[in-house]
Amino acid sequence: MDSIKTIIIIILVVSLSISVFSNIYYALNIKNIKNQLKEIMNKEDTNQLLTVMTSQRNILELVNTLNNMIKNIRVSEIEIRRINQSFRQSIINISHDLRTPLTTAGGYLQMLQSGVSKEEEKEYLSIISERQNMVKVLLEQLFEYVRIESGEIVYEKEPIEAKKIFIDTLAMYYDDFNKKGEEPRIEVPEKPCMVIGDEKGIKRIFSNILYNSIIHGKGGYSFKIYESKGYVFTFSNVSEEMTSEDLNNIFHRFYTKDNWRNKKTTGLGLSIAKEITRRMGGEIKAQYNKDIFTIYVVLPKNKTS
Repeated sequence: MDSIKTIIIIILVVSLSISVFSNIYYALNIKNIKNQLKEIMNKEDTNQLLTVMTSQRNILELVNTLNNMIKNIRVSEIEIRRINQSFRQSIINISHDLRTPLTTAGGYLQMLQSGVSKEEEKEYLSIISERQNMVKVLLEQLFEYVRIESGEIVYEKEPIEAKKIFIDTLAMYYDDFNKKGEEPRIEVPEKPCMVIGDEKGIKRIFSNILYNSIIHGKGGYSFKIYESKGYVFTFSNVSEEMTSEDLNNIFHRFYTKDNWRNKKTTGLGLSIAKEITRRMGGEIKAQYNKDIFTIYVVLPKNKTS
């Protein structure tokens, strides 16, 4: 009987010891995890993750969960830094694009005030008016971009005859082509081009691309429509040499080639065109081949037409 009691006591002592040891081991692991977390949080740039030497399932699950959270936080921090950098660069670009025409206009205004001939006065007033228009275009594009991004502008998806919009928009820029001594080559199908989209949105897409083409184009203007998966609207012109980087970034907001900085564009126009096209279920891309720069806009066909 005494031996049984002794065995029971031994079992209880061993069980208690195991329980105490387990609790101590568990507490040590938790403390180790806590210290590692503090170390990781205090380091700005580190790929360090939590590590533990244990086979306890609940501890391992906790560490895996925390490591996944750490990875997600790092990805979010990288994205936030990228967005902040992009935002700062955007502000710099906006400031530059506003300041340049305003500074130029101010310079010509000072010359007018100092007294000039009638011919010079007419020329300077024309330049001031042109610079004023540049600022107006930029502010309109900024306002439109913000409204699109915020979802304030909603683009309908309904049957639209896009060939008429294409031709009407080209006609709006006739004087601009005429001033450059250019006669664009235009190819359109005889039949109506029925697409699914928003009339105002489509007109804005075409207008922004044409404006960009007139500002940067070196001639050889060609515009056409053809049928593929959808209706494809192409805008081509002779261009300065473009790299793959230029093509990859051409639709990014505020992106402009360095040697374009003195031109009358901000990069917003093509970004707006891309966003509107995307929201209407279409596609837009750019191509450069043998001095010819082309933008392709694909809009979905109206299948019932």
